[in-house]
Amino acid sequence: MIEPPGVQVFGQRELVEHLESGGRHYYHCISIGNPGRGFGRPDTVMPRMFRRHFRRILRLAFYDAEKVSHLGTMRPRRIPRTSDIRRVIRFFRRTRRRATGYTPHCWGGVSRSPAVALGILYLISGSETTSGDILRRIRPDAAPHQGIVRSFDELLGSNLRAMSDGIRAERIARMQRELDLTGDALLEELPGADGEE
Repeated sequence: MIEPPGVQVFGQRELVEHLESGGRHYYHCISIGNPGRGFGRPDTVMPRMFRRHFRRILRLAFYDAEKVSHLGTMRPRRIPRTSDIRRVIRFFRRTRRRATGYTPHCWGGVSRSPAVALGILYLISGSETTSGDILRRIRPDAAPHQGIVRSFDELLGSNLRAMSDGIRAERIARMQRELDLTGDALLEELPGADGEE
């Protein structure tokens, strides 16, 4: 089901399966992949079928990393820049009168595309709280990319970082509960030094 106010978030494989099965979607896509020229790496190439399903597509290419130093030897050493987020905002402003909604995706649908969705939701609603609440509902496993969120805040004068930090903290707490990583579960009784229990 498509949630108002017109944003869906997907991982790339998930979106392919959704489209192949005839799932409903919005017709304006923000497609985020890793940089590179493909060479057998699907994370660097936007699936051709997207061109049949979407009226307008903004393609962005950068790694899911916060700092260039996190990329090690990977080339090109490209992380999200403020100029990328400026392009997202321009895309939204140019298309908002015709778009029924937006479908951002990245490889996993956890970090980059939820951060872009948070910014788009803010552009639609004008409210950090509303944006955060909707993102939690449509993508419960989101952990928005902090650098992308910072760029939206810088460009829009918003405070999405507070929402994003809360969403990330909730995800970590949920994972800890699911894995039973609570305090007592991490304690293990070890035998005494002389082998006694």
